Amino acid sequence: MTLDRGWIVTYRNEKYLNTNLETLSSQVGSTFTKGDVVTLNYNRPIEQINEPFPYLMFKTQHCAYEVFLDGELISSADTNARTDNSFVGIGYNLVPLGSDYVGKKLSIKLYVTENGTRSDLVSPKLGNFDELVRYLAHSVMFPFLTSIFLIVFGIVFFSISLLFYLRTSGVFPQLISSIICILLGLWMITAFDVSIFFMSKTISTTVEYTAMYLIVPSMYLIVQQLHKRLDSFPILLLGASTFAFSIFFLLLHALGFVHLIHFAHAYYIFALICIIVILCYDFFDFRSKTKNYSIKLTMFGLTVLCASLVIYPIIDISSKVVDYRQLHISKILIPFGSLFFVFTQLLNYFIFMTRSYAQRKEYASLAQITYVDNLTGLPNRASSDKKLVELSNSDKDYSIISLDLNGLKNVNDNSGHPAGDRLLKSFADALSTTFKDVGECYRIGGDEFIVTTDLTDNNKLDELLKILTSKLADLDDTDPEINHSVSFGYANNTETEEKNSHTVLMLADKRMYDYKRKHYAAISDKA
Repeated sequence: MTLDRGWIVTYRNEKYLNTNLETLSSQVGSTFTKGDVVTLNYNRPIEQINEPFPYLMFKTQHCAYEVFLDGELISSADTNARTDNSFVGIGYNLVPLGSDYVGKKLSIKLYVTENGTRSDLVSPKLGNFDELVRYLAHSVMFPFLTSIFLIVFGIVFFSISLLFYLRTSGVFPQLISSIICILLGLWMITAFDVSIFFMSKTISTTVEYTAMYLIVPSMYLIVQQLHKRLDSFPILLLGASTFAFSIFFLLLHALGFVHLIHFAHAYYIFALICIIVILCYDFFDFRSKTKNYSIKLTMFGLTVLCASLVIYPIIDISSKVVDYRQLHISKILIPFGSLFFVFTQLLNYFIFMTRSYAQRKEYASLAQITYVDNLTGLPNRASSDKKLVELSNSDKDYSIISLDLNGLKNVNDNSGHPAGDRLLKSFADALSTTFKDVGECYRIGGDEFIVTTDLTDNNKLDELLKILTSKLADLDDTDPEINHSVSFGYANNTETEEKNSHTVLMLADKRMYDYKRKHYAAISDKA
């Protein structure tokens, strides 16, 4: 049951008969003043509504209240604000009527706590508690679901972006975008009276204005981050000024010197400047024909969001005429603009992930070129240099085997470079399979290879080199055009005084060249 007509309003010693509360301003003026007392008397006895738990639901805006049935006080709230200047918010109140309400006269007394309080009121309703809550929830369903989604999405998106921020660059705008989503969700869940279900109207209104005041500085920050190539001082100055304004008056509100609502209109000026700045940057991006689609997409989403939010200050400034919380257009456009902003952030995230994946592939390709020999697939000299530094800094014992292919130049000269490449590949395969589980193999030059291993037992090393020699003999049988032969020498770090890998490698090289001289001497003797 909606109690829309038939109210007798007493205001400043004047009585207004048969009044519709939603058009009260046409009789008493557009706003109330702090200290005003407004008495609302329903001129008919309350009828039976056939509900087991009857409640009265009515909305107050910066007003303490008392509710009476036949002159008997049944509920009151925030009456201490009349004397201690405490802040009273905006929101709905649910008052139980009890079981003997039928036939009694309803009276509501409002004590105005803020100047400029809107005089038009929302018509009270009678009904079962669950039905009233469902009615209220249904009337704000779209903003309610959108706000919950924005908060959850913002938290998840912030967590994901933070992980990327710690590991890569270019993610800071996404962190700010996720904060904007959280602020939008908090603002929407309070601005559209959804928060009645889990917080008091005073806390709700405080959260509403706090979130609203922080949205614009966040927008400035994201625009600055997207356009670092430009002169950032003007936008940083605007952002810092807006942020300082917000923090300063939030602090004054917390200390009880002044209330947040008194600076809303000044804040709208900052918001208007922010919208103009965003449009200017949009125009610049369009004129510059930038190919950075991530910037374009984020700015487009931000612009649509601003276009939807601009309805809020317009309606709030014109609050003498309308209550924006009752307008369906605001319940549709503002959530739509917020969801569109989220959509652009998801697309931007997809672009970022695609670009990041491409960069990782490019990096892997460059790393392959930098640290891996293209022909044999073995780590190259750059990799071996890193490994030798690690060995020098290690306390563990190790051995280095130096290997040099015999006759690679003759193969290249007599059979051609394809045959020489075949020799290098087949030798690299034999080498890597022989030392697969005990060492790391590197190609450090044209026909030069080394193996690093933790093995320091000469017998085990000799055994592995015999296995390698046997594999090369088998390769001679399968590819008789090429002579598969290698000279080698090894040394371990316990054999040198300086105990560094370079000295160990030089000793292994000396032994390898001694072996090579003996190999060629034996060939000469046979000839």
